[in-house]
Amino acid sequence: MKFDKISLTLFLLAAVAFTGCKNEDPAEHHFDNKLYISSAQLTDDLLIRDDIVSDSRTISARLALPAPEDVTVTFEGRPDMAARYNMVYGDNAVGLPAEYFSIPEKVISIGKGNVTGNDIVVNFTNTNELNGDLRYVLPVTVADIQGISLLESTRTVYFIFKGAALINVVADISEMYFPVNWSSSVNVSGLKTITVEALIRVADWDDGRSGSVLSSVFGIEGNFLIRIGDADRPSNQLQLVNPNGNWPSPNAAPGLPVNEWVHIAVVWDATTGERIYYQNGEVVASDNAASGSVSLNSGCYVGKSYDDNRWLPGEISELRIWTVQRTQEQIASSMYTVDPTTDGLLAYWKFNEGSGNVINDATGNGTNLTGEGTPTWVNVELPE
Repeated sequence: MKFDKISLTLFLLAAVAFTGCKNEDPAEHHFDNKLYISSAQLTDDLLIRDDIVSDSRTISARLALPAPEDVTVTFEGRPDMAARYNMVYGDNAVGLPAEYFSIPEKVISIGKGNVTGNDIVVNFTNTNELNGDLRYVLPVTVADIQGISLLESTRTVYFIFKGAALINVVADISEMYFPVNWSSSVNVSGLKTITVEALIRVADWDDGRSGSVLSSVFGIEGNFLIRIGDADRPSNQLQLVNPNGNWPSPNAAPGLPVNEWVHIAVVWDATTGERIYYQNGEVVASDNAASGSVSLNSGCYVGKSYDDNRWLPGEISELRIWTVQRTQEQIASSMYTVDPTTDGLLAYWKFNEGSGNVINDATGNGTNLTGEGTPTWVNVELPE
């Protein structure tokens, strides 16, 4: 009997809920139809750099529902609103002077029954002339709107210009690699001295891989290779494969950290006998067992050795290949950038392109890389 009462109660509740649903007007919406900025970030950072003379950004707006009548929205660039930006965001920016921006078409039109219209384009010119020690802001705001109301929290977009860090973009090359097809303008045969440098950051050296985890940085399997991990060592310990045997031995040098940038440099110099391993400009292993010569002609990769499972599970920047021994002072003083015309620099891949899968050789020697896959591009500010 108790079960029957519970069943009857549930039936009656369901009937009431169903009746309520039937009586609700399906055309009734429980929010106002307002215009809002849909494509631009409300704060968008741009960089002051000598090599960036001009740039542009697009502002799009849309309605939550089709427009009940024609809608027009007028935007204005308002450098005089810098104080409002600073108050809201706790910044100390100055208004971007008018000669550095233009908005050719300031009106967005959305026809009746539509939810979007044309975009607003903001052009920036000669921004390389701005003072990199200052921060500039250009507020672009809705000055007028007709035919609909506005979502006030999206009324203004702020474009921020700031001095560029030494490195602003890096490449995550997890699960991909780059064959190195050397330019005919460089000689990679019979090398007696090689220095390899790179900035790397990895969140997890195992990264879901099982067995003997090995991560490849640069080189040729069984010949000359900078790799991290192996069957005889933890997955975060660097190893140089070279004509004089794999080096350094397990646990002879500190492992590489996770979730932080570290600069690695490895010197192999058969003219002096030196093998030297640096982390962040400090010697962590060295001996005098280098001899012979190395050729990098074929089978050379960035992010691969032996098979496709030996990729580098993280981000890379500033990969440099030298045919001279770099000193400790040189390495420590140029971890984030180096003059691409420096003697002995065979190839220099910054990994700062920001899009696509082609990595340019900054030396001008022509050994550009084309990825088997496309890296994930990551915005950074280095040094941190």
